[in-house]
Amino acid sequence: MTPVRALVIGAGPAAVALHFPVLARLRDKGEISLQLVCDVQGERASTARRNFGFLEDSGDAGACLSRKDINAVYIFGSAQLHYEYGLAALQNGKHLFVEKPVAPSYSQLCELTRAARTRGVVAVGGLNRRFYRALAAIRARGGKARWRYAESIFHKPELGKPPLFGARTWLSANGIHALDALIYMMDGLPERITAHAGASGAAEPDCFSAVMQWTDGSQGVFLCNNTAGARREEYAFHGPGETCTVTGAQLSIEKDGTHATTAIDSVGDGIDAEHEAFLHAIRSGDKPQHSLDAIAPSVFLAELIEAGFSGRVELPTERLLSIEPQPRPAAKAILVTNPISLQTALARWLPRARLVSIDEVLRSDIERRDITAAILGHGSAPLSAEVLNKLPGLAIVGVAALSLERYAPDLLLSRNIQLFNASAAYAESVAEFAMGLAIIGRRRAFISHELMRKGGWGTQPWVPGIKGMLRRMGMTVRPLARAAGLERSLLRAWKNAEALTHAQPARAAEARDLRSAVVGLIGWGANARAFAKRLIEAQARVIVFSEHASTNEIQAAGATVASLGDVLAADVVSLHRGLTEKTRHFLGAPELARLRSGAVLINVARGALIDPDALLSRLKMGDLVACLDTFEQEPLTSSDALRKLPNVFLTSHIAGGSRDMHAAAAEEVVRKVASALEGSGPEAISASRLSTMT
Repeated sequence: MTPVRALVIGAGPAAVALHFPVLARLRDKGEISLQLVCDVQGERASTARRNFGFLEDSGDAGACLSRKDINAVYIFGSAQLHYEYGLAALQNGKHLFVEKPVAPSYSQLCELTRAARTRGVVAVGGLNRRFYRALAAIRARGGKARWRYAESIFHKPELGKPPLFGARTWLSANGIHALDALIYMMDGLPERITAHAGASGAAEPDCFSAVMQWTDGSQGVFLCNNTAGARREEYAFHGPGETCTVTGAQLSIEKDGTHATTAIDSVGDGIDAEHEAFLHAIRSGDKPQHSLDAIAPSVFLAELIEAGFSGRVELPTERLLSIEPQPRPAAKAILVTNPISLQTALARWLPRARLVSIDEVLRSDIERRDITAAILGHGSAPLSAEVLNKLPGLAIVGVAALSLERYAPDLLLSRNIQLFNASAAYAESVAEFAMGLAIIGRRRAFISHELMRKGGWGTQPWVPGIKGMLRRMGMTVRPLARAAGLERSLLRAWKNAEALTHAQPARAAEARDLRSAVVGLIGWGANARAFAKRLIEAQARVIVFSEHASTNEIQAAGATVASLGDVLAADVVSLHRGLTEKTRHFLGAPELARLRSGAVLINVARGALIDPDALLSRLKMGDLVACLDTFEQEPLTSSDALRKLPNVFLTSHIAGGSRDMHAAAAEEVVRKVASALEGSGPEAISASRLSTMT
């Protein structure tokens, strides 16, 4: 027996846990040769090669699809990857195994099936429920008479999570397994369906139900709840006087009052069998039960359910299969580093791109003139001179970050490379945080929070000594005095004590609304624009000092151009400048002295924009509030005097570091690179713009 020579694309966690051990066992039996494993994250590919005995690893799957020593391709990735690389594999005459979701849509799945037929190769999908031992037993038990009523349930606790694997909804990402099992067990599509698709605050529906009827009058129910509290997968089939039920742990059969149970663990069941069936089909020419054209009706039905369709089910297979595929331009080669955070965005905006890992470029002995763009994921290292020298055709670089300082931007610009960052994603996240600080600062909420923890009340800072003792005593006694009718006498005594101790409340402790406040912004970048939009919607008045933005630009956003002096006199002063040698310690003692008593100072930009000694001296006066997220030296030392001031709200540089923001940054930069590759991208970062950035 000659082993099938396999290329595997995708070495992610699911592939490593479920599929690679099976492939290794088949290799040990002599049925398959693991020639090559590819992953754009080079470390995953090399780890898989070592752990599972692949002969080679690569970070450029697209270049491997035409290799003569490969006759079967396994793809474990997103729906878009399955379609694009799967189509290329089929067109190169390779047999194909793709995980679910097998394609982004039914029509694209039909393209795959047509390519497989044209080339005379085997193409299958990883819907392993067709190979469940329990379902196989029930299918055999039903025989040609089949079952009269069927139930298929697939629930998972995915509340608030976007669907994975490039799927439009969780139905095509996960629930498709159970839907396909139902269609397989009932020998084909129903004649009619009534479906409902609902959303629990998600952008796309996440809960689905469908009632079905087949031509012989048999019926079925499909339920798929992706906001469930627990995972549940269950099947039930009913015939006259008989019910068969499959759960995660057992097969149960009830007939004529008797009940028999067989322990069958369904976790991981069917995966070995689906791989064995694929290899058998390659050798024998027999059609496997999980061929792409066999599972295509389930994908079509899933789309109907996602749309909440009710009516007659008519499969448009022949019409779609008769459509000639349109000419496709060659896929663009793109270097990708730290790709994990980029995967969803890459699938959406660059589904046809050939993704190449940095390791693949480094070990190449020749120049990679085919690579015209690079996308650096969150936390990536800069492109070294060694890498750049191997990429003479590199014209576009996108960085999933805001600051470009650590990515050698001057070197990139000197090579006439268009440079893009994720300015909007960071701006929206930082602006949202700054809005929260403005509200907290104006309301003195953080002062109240600290007082509550210490047993106090209100927004008066905790005062030590006799002043603080008198205040706390008064707060404790007042409810008792009110109950005894002595509150007026206590208040008179309180006023006398305040006069004696000069314990007057500081203006910094006066809670005010943000609405109608004057907010002064220093700097006018993307962060400031996003913050100004929120402030104006909250009915605050926004004034701006900027040395670069035009008056028209600021006024178009609904803000007013102002001098630095006017901005420093605002109710809220917020910094949004980049840090350069010119702007370092931009706010010193003279500027901080302009801050009015009771004002709120916000810094979500760079700590070194403010002279730290001057800031500490100004804050010790106690008549204003500062909300500081950035500092000249980070992390802030445990003994730093700022930690002890009651009128300072400190956060550890978190304004722009949320998981949601990193996902949005990946989406933004990949979208920008995709547009630039088409010649319609946004304006790239220029040298003059770079000089004003941190």
